[in-house]
Amino acid sequence: MIAAVVTAFTSVLIAIMVYRLNQHGETRRAQREARIEQVGNQLRDLYGPLLVLAETNEKAWSEYSRHHITIGVGSAEIPLSELEETRWRTWVQAVFAPTAQKMREIITTRGDLIIEGEMPPVILEFCAHAATYDALLANWSEAGPSKSTLIRHPGSGFLSYVRESYESLRTEQELLLKAAHRGN
Repeated sequence: MIAAVVTAFTSVLIAIMVYRLNQHGETRRAQREARIEQVGNQLRDLYGPLLVLAETNEKAWSEYSRHHITIGVGSAEIPLSELEETRWRTWVQAVFAPTAQKMREIITTRGDLIIEGEMPPVILEFCAHAATYDALLANWSEAGPSKSTLIRHPGSGFLSYVRESYESLRTEQELLLKAAHRGN
């Protein structure tokens, strides 16, 4: 009789332990799947498009600078020639402003996917820069020659942030997918 009670008690205890372990495993699997989905959303909806646009803009700026900017031209003391002014306006209107505005739109609509707990200062600086294109383009004729945005582009820090964030998420995604594959 005692053996039957011990056997029954042990069976119940084992069943409870199996249930708890199974529940714990399911909770971890669900958390891992939710994180995989979150990282996928961050890459697809925010950092991926930002990286493509930022890299494209960087390449365009590099080529524009290499071909069209000479030392000293464009400073406040040395105005642009008519040809340089026309070329600059064309590039701003056709390339730099539209790209910056697309990036700002992605950030403002998908800012909830930012990795950090708060909006990084370099992102806010970039959005402020992109916003000033609206005023520049709306009133370019009165802006005068050689004018650009009121708030300057944050420079290489913006592209570095986007690149590093994208790479960090890709690495995390790979690790999560490997862990999920091992768990199945």
